[in-house]
Amino acid sequence: MFENDSIHAFQRATPKRTHEPNMSSMATSTKDDFIMDTNNSSIVSKRSVEKLYYAGQPEYFRYFVNKFKRRSPLINRGYWLRMRAIEHTVQRFLEEPTTKRKVVVNLGCGYDPLPWLFLGKLPHLCNNATFIDVDYAQLMERKCEVIDRTEQLKVLLPGLKLTGRDHGLLAHSTNYAAIGCDLRNLDLLTLVLQDHLQIEDCSVAILFVAEVSVAYMTRDASQAVLEWAARYSDVRFCLLEQHLPDGADHPFAQTMLRHFEKLRTPLHAIGTMDDMKQRFMNAGWLARKVDIKPLWDLWSDPDFLTADQRRALDKIEPFDEWEEFALFGSHYFLLVARKTDEDPSDVQSDLSSRPTADPTHVKMPTSARLKSDDEDDSSTSSEDHVTLVTAIPLSGPHFPRRFAAAFPTDSRQSESAGLLAGLGTKERLSTADTYTTVEEVDPLCGPAVSHGLMCHTITAFGDGTDCLLVGGRMSPNAASAACWLRRDGHWSQVASLPEGRYRHAAIQVGPYTRAGAMDCGVLVIGGKTSDGRVLADSLLWTELRGWVTLRSDGRLPPARFGANITPQSPYVLGQLFGGMSDEGIILNDIWSWSMDDDGQIRYGEGSVSLASLANGLLRHKISRFGAQICFSGPRSIDGLGVLIVGGITGRGMLARDTEITDLDDSTKFRIVGHRPLLVGHSLVDRLVLGGGATCFSFGTHWSQSCLLSFDDVLEQRATTPWRLAHADVPHSKLSTEGQPVSAVTHADAGALGLTATLETVPRVSLADEAAFRSVLDAGKPVILTGCDIGSCTMKWTNEYLKNGIGHDRDIVVHVSPESKMDFQAKNFTYETQRFGPFLDAVSAGSKLYLRALSTRSPSEAPTNLTTDFPGIAPDFILPEALSFITEHQHSSPLRISGPVTMWLHYDVMANILCQIRGTKRLLLYPPSDVSAFGIPPGASSSSIDVFTATSATHPQLAATHPHEVVLAPGEILYIPPLWLHTAAPTEGMSVAVNVFFRNLEKGYAAGRDVYGNRDLAAYEKGRRDVRGMVKGFEGLSGDVRKFYLERLVQEMRQLSEL
Repeated sequence: MFENDSIHAFQRATPKRTHEPNMSSMATSTKDDFIMDTNNSSIVSKRSVEKLYYAGQPEYFRYFVNKFKRRSPLINRGYWLRMRAIEHTVQRFLEEPTTKRKVVVNLGCGYDPLPWLFLGKLPHLCNNATFIDVDYAQLMERKCEVIDRTEQLKVLLPGLKLTGRDHGLLAHSTNYAAIGCDLRNLDLLTLVLQDHLQIEDCSVAILFVAEVSVAYMTRDASQAVLEWAARYSDVRFCLLEQHLPDGADHPFAQTMLRHFEKLRTPLHAIGTMDDMKQRFMNAGWLARKVDIKPLWDLWSDPDFLTADQRRALDKIEPFDEWEEFALFGSHYFLLVARKTDEDPSDVQSDLSSRPTADPTHVKMPTSARLKSDDEDDSSTSSEDHVTLVTAIPLSGPHFPRRFAAAFPTDSRQSESAGLLAGLGTKERLSTADTYTTVEEVDPLCGPAVSHGLMCHTITAFGDGTDCLLVGGRMSPNAASAACWLRRDGHWSQVASLPEGRYRHAAIQVGPYTRAGAMDCGVLVIGGKTSDGRVLADSLLWTELRGWVTLRSDGRLPPARFGANITPQSPYVLGQLFGGMSDEGIILNDIWSWSMDDDGQIRYGEGSVSLASLANGLLRHKISRFGAQICFSGPRSIDGLGVLIVGGITGRGMLARDTEITDLDDSTKFRIVGHRPLLVGHSLVDRLVLGGGATCFSFGTHWSQSCLLSFDDVLEQRATTPWRLAHADVPHSKLSTEGQPVSAVTHADAGALGLTATLETVPRVSLADEAAFRSVLDAGKPVILTGCDIGSCTMKWTNEYLKNGIGHDRDIVVHVSPESKMDFQAKNFTYETQRFGPFLDAVSAGSKLYLRALSTRSPSEAPTNLTTDFPGIAPDFILPEALSFITEHQHSSPLRISGPVTMWLHYDVMANILCQIRGTKRLLLYPPSDVSAFGIPPGASSSSIDVFTATSATHPQLAATHPHEVVLAPGEILYIPPLWLHTAAPTEGMSVAVNVFFRNLEKGYAAGRDVYGNRDLAAYEKGRRDVRGMVKGFEGLSGDVRKFYLERLVQEMRQLSEL
């Protein structure tokens, strides 16, 4: 039993029951079915980890997963950490020096192949070991069927026998047993274990493993399991599951709990780690023999992972979701309890010993009930004064984005702030939002960057009217070196960085004067590059000299990214602290820095102004990754107080009373009421803009921008005058349907002055051919669901395609240096490549695109999947309901693409797009919108990138009628003729088959039409006639010629309406 990661896969039918259950048993059985369903997608995620992170090792998850599906880097790394925690614990048990027979019992095992991971990879540890899988009988029956028909699994289980029973002992060998048993039926489980293994014998050492399984049981039922396990004399218990480090109202916890409630598998007994340790003590385990840690703490534990092991993970796939990874790891724990023959039998004295809490954790309520933002958890200690902080949400609409950069107003006359670029609900952004307190304000604009950007910095000078944008990234392996200066409200590109970097620390240095540009600049320290290197250099930018690498004598801070830097008067010295090293560990050091007149920067570890930081706990509180800095006094250096807001720490998780702290720890702060997720946010003084996180596999939480109000300004507690005044919303972002929290709505978009409405293409199920003819008559795009398109969705892996098409077969592909291909600009080339290397390159993220051509006559005849790719064509079929398409088919091109966006275009023929692998996002526009896209006469494509176009760059798009599609594998999109459309893959590689067909009885142009987009004969003739008409007015004056041509245009419009 594993939790569902919200992508349902590997669903198998539950065997039919042989009798009619009563209502009570039906309810219980239904709940059990929901729990069993959680196994399906979890095992797919673990298979993704196995294939990517365990390359070159024997693979066993593959036999329990129908189809490999690559998960996101965050999901992969989270599951890798879970798998590592369990495997590490089991291995240590098997390595224990003892003559006893060892038994590993996996409670709620699901399809997890834990026994084979050790029998196949570490057989020398398994000579005296037996592995037991326990789960629901129905699930275990299916698991046994897979084992029995898979020789690679059976060969490791000598003498395997299936008993043929429907519960209890279902299969056994000399080193393995499969037991079908509900964990609530401990009597049956005890009986089977004793009868088959004599597990109660004193010569047996036992390890019980429960990975997110007893979490679904009621508190009483799960407590019974803990008590039952404690009855054995030489036993260990390994428990990995969720907990609430900062209560049920933390945004990550809210998202997680709602996810499981939605799946109808609520976490009944979830609480804190202290709660769980006490439950073990109550069950009879000794407190000193119960070790418990969050997975995030294990990540940095040298006994659990070495620095080289952590570094090696970054070489597998680019990764920069550190805050989200820490949130995941902070909400899961690993508990290992031990009870042996040598332990005293009287444990009552130990029950009074409460577990020692991590000093960074506060005691949280044990209930998992979701609190509303109106409920105030403001209890504080009477020993210290605590400053209460209220996060007041901004009123009105809001547009979600995170990892953007805030920048101040370009006018001292208005109180405004901007938020530039960042990650939006579907893609990285290049636009800017404007926040203000005044009635009317002009929008604050950003520079004309050509791509979305995140993890960049914007550093303001003096009064904030001038500022410098530095670096940032597109993807983690695509850092930007570009820099932009805003001077007098206008952005201009300035000298680039020596190499691209992101998550660097940046600060103004030198006294600011408008007259002397050499007196001020921007200091940049550290960061991360496209190839994953973590930097330690110090760069200084000035307007006259550009970027200069600063020299430094003496000790240097270790390389880091995501660090914080603060100033002291007169902007030539300050502190550098926090950030992450190249081994993925948050650094716990503090350095002072100072600028010399001779162009050097000097560092010293520690600071006289930070003497109190000798306290290790305080160092931990301020040593963060991804935090933001604000000032608790006026915007001047003298007497300035520095507040550190949000981010993550290297140990535990920041709670309400640690998320905001000051640099010298002179004041205690506690957030009360509404709880923002202070990750990926930006700060302008006390204004928190944007933020949010992908909460592992449970959904995305978007934080609403807010103002931090401290208890010395009580009158601001209820409301704030700050609001979002302008949002330069990308044209493709007018809808964020499906976003679980803080999503902008159509009404919000209208409030921001945007008139276009993004419609969602409907999904329909076809009953027969007549139903599809109705779709054709309607003339609008639809997604056809539930259609059987053959075994291609299962079979077409990379290896299968290479074998079926030919590894060395030559193909012609589009090669683009940019992610957006433009047919008008021809920003791509055609290259002949071998199919195998092409497929490998696409899988690795290369910007390549294949639109198959006819092998027989590529320039003369349309492609046909059957004749051009006979090795794979039988795997693709069209259902009977689409027989009209089969009878009127023009062509069926195979399409394989990497991370590239297809140009906006229309096709003259109707077509269906059958998605086979990957997920694809499309925007479509009706034929009536054609004039808005600047398509040249005789052409069929536009150069406008509607995925990034905004109301500012292309105001004519506000009057168009965009339709959005997210097409999943196995789905079919019907695209009517002349509907403009563009597509972009949303994850990894995309494989699809496009089928063009003639749905008009007449009108198609005669002759060659390779691509199905040759304009109708009447249009081609009309263009010739127009040229003749214009030529007929040659020799006349311009006014006369214009007069009659405009009359002809008017007449054509009138006739077209007849």
